[in-house]
Amino acid sequence: MAEPLEISPIAGALGAEVHGLDLDRFDDAVDQMIEALATHLVLFVPGLAPDPAALREIGSRFGALEVHPYLPKVDEAVPEVVELDSEVSPKADVWHTDVTFSETPPVAALLHMAEGPAFGGDTTWINTFDVYDTLSEPIRALLEGLTCTHEDNRGSIKAEHPVVRVHPETGRRALFVNKQFSRRIPQLSRPESQMLLAHLFRWQEQVRFSCRWRWSVGDVAIWDERFTLHSVVDDTKERRILHRATVLDANPPIAPAGAPDWPRHEPNPMASSGYFGIGGYEF
Repeated sequence: MAEPLEISPIAGALGAEVHGLDLDRFDDAVDQMIEALATHLVLFVPGLAPDPAALREIGSRFGALEVHPYLPKVDEAVPEVVELDSEVSPKADVWHTDVTFSETPPVAALLHMAEGPAFGGDTTWINTFDVYDTLSEPIRALLEGLTCTHEDNRGSIKAEHPVVRVHPETGRRALFVNKQFSRRIPQLSRPESQMLLAHLFRWQEQVRFSCRWRWSVGDVAIWDERFTLHSVVDDTKERRILHRATVLDANPPIAPAGAPDWPRHEPNPMASSGYFGIGGYEF
């Protein structure tokens, strides 16, 4: 039997370091890793330095992996692992959950820091369970009957998801909107939607809900995409090259049972303020 992993929380809200993980005996640690991810939402394995095949092997134990249609592959023999190069790809420095414009956003993601600066370029994560739990009861009651449209940055792919999503096993509730992709709450007028989303974005971005990881080359991060947000700290011009694998979900986000089924808002075509709102989406 393998030795138990050493799992040490790094912040009060989420995140834990994992020590003692042996890639040659990863099968012995799978159950511990799955349990730790459910508890801490983000796991960091310092200095693991997996090759693309090993990163794929780790990711596959959490579910089926994506083969991205156009992002460059680290190794063509391992199409599930893509390369994110800061000299080529835009820096993801806005709080977001990945690909929420899909009908079935991913379950989890893995990053391996293949090349990076001596300091700077950290990544931060937020626990959206805690975000929801700290909202006032009347606001929580309002949100549970609402949905939100999510769009990619080109506006070509859209999906509509509950503003509050439920964990499929535990039933715990979390806020599910993000500044990068969430656009409109269709049950509200445009100004009401703008006002509410602006408040939710500000609320969930508080430091108390977060953890921050200072990368070293070889580190691996694994996180639950469903119940976290993340963002890079764009404070360095040094190159960052990361290898990424994404765990797919076969099911769309789950709304709370018994939530009100609010009708979609129908704007008054004779009142421009009710349609155009109070300005652009400047949060």
